[in-house]
Amino acid sequence: MADALPSLPLDIPDKPILSTAEVISLAEVAAKRAEKFGKLIDTLESGVAKRAAHAAESLSRAGFDPKDQAAAADKAAAKLRREVVENSSGTRWEQLRELNAAADSLATTAQLWASPVTVLARSGLGTPERSAYQQQLDGSGIVELKNAALLAVATNNKVLGAALVAILDRMPARSRPFSAQDLADKLVGAETRQVQDAITAVKLAAQRTINRNREWEAGKVRPLDRVKLALNSTKETN
Repeated sequence: MADALPSLPLDIPDKPILSTAEVISLAEVAAKRAEKFGKLIDTLESGVAKRAAHAAESLSRAGFDPKDQAAAADKAAAKLRREVVENSSGTRWEQLRELNAAADSLATTAQLWASPVTVLARSGLGTPERSAYQQQLDGSGIVELKNAALLAVATNNKVLGAALVAILDRMPARSRPFSAQDLADKLVGAETRQVQDAITAVKLAAQRTINRNREWEAGKVRPLDRVKLALNSTKETN
């Protein structure tokens, strides 16, 4: 007996499947958390700057040379920053973990909303309605399939659309009377893009926060991180 063909692994993330409303809500929460984190860093930076300025002012009143004042202020600022970075670590990382968890929770959802065809293909899966549509359409000619597609779009019948996608999938590419991608875009394209935009917003919010934290800890701008984030933002929104 011939050996059985090896099975291919199915990459299924161990994450929950979120609904459209849940993904959009998560994006709103992530945006608020990222804004909250930004305000925290602003507050920390302002505190360090004020204390360093106070140190310089004290030296000025004592009659120190301006160069000595500046050097002392810089030294005080560096010391204060190290202290604040260490003391704020717990608070900052708690907020970072929340945002990272939000981004990680979308792994399964992102796969299921990868494209309009992916979304439409699962509509009515396992229901008698979809089975009936597929039985009726099986063996249909080009004109019948086109008319069924027009009806699906006109009535926003996603289950009929899913049955048509299944029929098209079994046909040779050159014999298909219309594009499954075009049909899916008309039926679920807007919703798919809405979910994809929300998923992107969560991921970018998490990355912006990570970048801001890295810059705060380093005490300097990280140009490469900023460029990467800008490129990702442009890529995802195009």
